[in-house]
Amino acid sequence: MNWGYSITLVFIVFAAGMLTLVIKSMRTRLDMASPDYYAEELKYQQNIDAQVNYHRLSASVNVTQTPDAVEIAFPQECIGAALEGEVIFYRPSDSRKDFTLPLQLDGQGKLLVAREKFDRGNYRIKLRWTSGDTPYFQEKQFFVQ
Repeated sequence: MNWGYSITLVFIVFAAGMLTLVIKSMRTRLDMASPDYYAEELKYQQNIDAQVNYHRLSASVNVTQTPDAVEIAFPQECIGAALEGEVIFYRPSDSRKDFTLPLQLDGQGKLLVAREKFDRGNYRIKLRWTSGDTPYFQEKQFFVQ
């Protein structure tokens, strides 16, 4: 084999490899953290203020997993209080598995979420609520078994 054929063969293999990479990259799903991330970024100071309010609570929100549910337990001062808000379950690896629930606590200050709603993996739980006129925000990492 002479140099001309070798150079042509290397060029063809290189072009085929590049074409393969382009096709694979075009088929890859790209999930943004939020479709309206710019508007959320403008409200970031409100999140900081709400996090400061959260840290003033007597205890933190506790997230645990039972065989049937993921349990979110709120501090004592939240039990019986009129809370309005939402809980966002954000799955960084796949936005199709994200979901949001309204904040509706039981008499013991707990929110139970059925285990069937989750796939095994990492979730970022964003808790956003108000009590009276005071906003609260907390974000927790949680791995669902």
